[in-house]
Amino acid sequence: MPELPDVPELLRTAVHALGGTERRNQLTMASAVAHCLDTGEHLAVQAGTGTGKSLAYLVPSIRYAVRTGRTVIVSTATIALQRQLVDRDLPRLADALHESLGRRPRFAILKGRGNYLCLNKIHTGLAEEPPVGEQLFDAFALSRIGREVRRVTEWSSSTETGDRDDLTPGVSDQAWRQVSVTARECLGKARCPVGEDCFAEIARAEASQVDIVVTNHALLAIDAITGIAILPEHDAVIIDEAHELVDRVTGVATAELSGGTISAAARRCTKLAEDEDVDKLESAAENWEMLLEELPPGRWDVLPDGAAAALA
Repeated sequence: MPELPDVPELLRTAVHALGGTERRNQLTMASAVAHCLDTGEHLAVQAGTGTGKSLAYLVPSIRYAVRTGRTVIVSTATIALQRQLVDRDLPRLADALHESLGRRPRFAILKGRGNYLCLNKIHTGLAEEPPVGEQLFDAFALSRIGREVRRVTEWSSSTETGDRDDLTPGVSDQAWRQVSVTARECLGKARCPVGEDCFAEIARAEASQVDIVVTNHALLAIDAITGIAILPEHDAVIIDEAHELVDRVTGVATAELSGGTISAAARRCTKLAEDEDVDKLESAAENWEMLLEELPPGRWDVLPDGAAAALA
């Protein structure tokens, strides 16, 4: 493979192609990122407004990926920045650097499983109007969600991505939950009747073939903490919006057990379990809720009276 232009030259090409002006701080950051990608060192950068930090980390990351054939992960905290990177910055950069790199850089976005349609839910008829819950008590709200679910079901036969962001206009969270699954609810590709056509699995497969994968801090944390290989093989990670990282990782690493979550589990079991078992779950939820209401909030170093029985 011919020697690629160095990072300052590629950055200059990108900035001019995008109609910007060269900035000394941007070049300093890009050079530092390139050095750490080559040496495996860690780097923390605080870049002020106007630095152009997206280009400063994307240009050296793209060069590294093209030169080594390895994928670079870019993690963000917000959907807005993910969309900016995938819909604006990376396409323009790929066009600008195509000639200099000898090929067009490839990129993809990877989201949590709950952002994609679940074809199994739709094909098996599980994507139906939800049961009446605490927040869905009036007939108008239920019929609206039912209409939204029907519209998403019709859309499922024409969409190529199954990505919620590609559905226009969008639907409510309550409706989307009827047509999607969380990672814990998913049957898995091998066990699912439509696993080969799964939108989430297709997105993962595409992400394994690109230079830059854009994802979020939560998926990054799941990949690191659980040992489940969600992200493609990689040896370099760029963390943008790093000030949000601790909270997002903490959220992923923390589990919550409330009466509401147990009741929700019971409602999801209605089609899969005997009525008697569902009733037991509902009773367990009520017992747990009552116990929590009676106890003062705070850390438990030993189980309070009644907690062992309620948990069991």
